[in-house]
Amino acid sequence: MEKIAQLFNYHAWATDKLLAYIEKEVPHTFSVQIKSVFPSIAETIQHQYEVDCLWYGRMNTGFQDDRKELLTLKEYRMTFQDLHEGIKSFIADSPDLTRLVHYQTSSGEEFTNRLEDLLQHLVNHGTYHRGNISAMLRQQGCPGHSTDYIYFLREMER
Repeated sequence: MEKIAQLFNYHAWATDKLLAYIEKEVPHTFSVQIKSVFPSIAETIQHQYEVDCLWYGRMNTGFQDDRKELLTLKEYRMTFQDLHEGIKSFIADSPDLTRLVHYQTSSGEEFTNRLEDLLQHLVNHGTYHRGNISAMLRQQGCPGHSTDYIYFLREMER
């Protein structure tokens, strides 16, 4: 498996693990307003979803971006799962992950990067915000839920 495909699989796994944990163990934390990078876990997750859609749309011009604001953790989990399955298929069907992708930022600037670098950015962005969410859970007196890469690797070996 290409390393970037494995890293994206980690991103999908970690996002789902964290959402499942919040949904099952600490759902009361989801919409609580706190002082952090975003004012709630819900808004952090919404941001991560929007950014995953944005970057996937830049990588895959055939992606129909139907971003919407979701309301429940179950909706987020299902929507992320669908989006991430689409991205996994896109990666598997891409003959050249080093190909150049030309895109425009939200402010209108033009850039060109390799597809694998954009995927790496998407994974890193997700890791950053899952860390934010772990801190937000601790702020609310709840234990976090580890989504470290090594746990993904260990689970995949089983």
